[in-house]
Amino acid sequence: MEFVAIAAVLVGLFLLQNQLYKQYAFKNVHYSCTLSCNECYEGDEIELIEEIVNRKWLPLPWLKAEITTSRWLSFAGAQSGVTGETRFVPSFFSVKGYSRVTRRWKVKCLKRGEFSIEQVILITTDLLGYSNLSMPGDASARILVLPRAIEGSEISVRPRYLNGDVMVRRQLLDDPFYISGVRQYTGHEPMSRIHWPATAVMQQLMVYNNDYTSRQSVTIILNMQSRASEHMEVVDADRMENAIRVCAGLFKTALTGMPTRFIANAPVSGGDSRTPVATGEYWGSEYELGLLELLARLQLHSTEDFGNYLAGMSAGILSTDIVIVSCYLSEAMLLFAAGRQRSGVHVRFFILGPIPEELDYSGFDVVPCIIDETIGRRTLMQDEAEMQRRGLDTEKEAAV
Repeated sequence: MEFVAIAAVLVGLFLLQNQLYKQYAFKNVHYSCTLSCNECYEGDEIELIEEIVNRKWLPLPWLKAEITTSRWLSFAGAQSGVTGETRFVPSFFSVKGYSRVTRRWKVKCLKRGEFSIEQVILITTDLLGYSNLSMPGDASARILVLPRAIEGSEISVRPRYLNGDVMVRRQLLDDPFYISGVRQYTGHEPMSRIHWPATAVMQQLMVYNNDYTSRQSVTIILNMQSRASEHMEVVDADRMENAIRVCAGLFKTALTGMPTRFIANAPVSGGDSRTPVATGEYWGSEYELGLLELLARLQLHSTEDFGNYLAGMSAGILSTDIVIVSCYLSEAMLLFAAGRQRSGVHVRFFILGPIPEELDYSGFDVVPCIIDETIGRRTLMQDEAEMQRRGLDTEKEAAV
């Protein structure tokens, strides 16, 4: 009889705790998942911050958060699973009543692009693990990963003339025909530049202040085809990513010396997939970040064949210099360059792939860029192993 009574009490307690967890497990439980910044560069480490607040007396002895994000965000210490372009990261908690638990993950951004925490599912159970309960968590974190520029003496665009008609922030020599005011004489200026009326007023030698100018402008064109026979989707993604990094390196030198425009036969994320990128002219290093953000959002598929794209854009390119960044060199590209050079436009090619031996490009400015396909980021397996060894950053628990 006593055994039956004990069994009845145990069954009653089991049913009671099971019902309590079914009804109140996620009541007054708040989960958030945020990133430590909105923008970073390839290869940078950031933090993902998880926070769970339990504002009730009922504890959650076992709580699992299943995070779904991009495979290009590598989590330290996480035995995550990767399927295609998606990464699944499990995160386990034990939350007392009226307490807050904060966890910080170290996250390495392996590749440029726009990424987000796509989905978070919270899963818990009762004290005996009999019932599985789940609910969605807040997954609003987003980050824009900028391409890391490939720099070098050969990857640069600099003015061919010392001065011209467009004012810029800095040049080798100032332009004597552009006067922006007067300044104090330093002892290095010739006597012909002394401003005598201002000298009389200020009672000290004053000279003309001249602006820096450039008569050049440049259009940087990115070919979003890794092969001549390619249709829409990029086949050689690693080489194309390096071409995007070369564009980032070119922006650094071009923007400080002359007006720069960027166009590509590629769309950006969030826009029309059939509309290619085309910017206005910018000059000044303050515009570099905006162009890098544009590169970060480029999609790896082309809007049309690059030869047809050049033919259609030819009349609209009015710059004195054209720079073409491509993974290959073709006859159509050389014909375009020959036509522009007959009009006095200087055309330079940065080619990241092998050039066919039968293609005669003598007389053209062609710069072969032999770049390691893994430059800018290490191989995925190396990054995964390193991040898993490092583990979590911190985990804190506090009463609320």
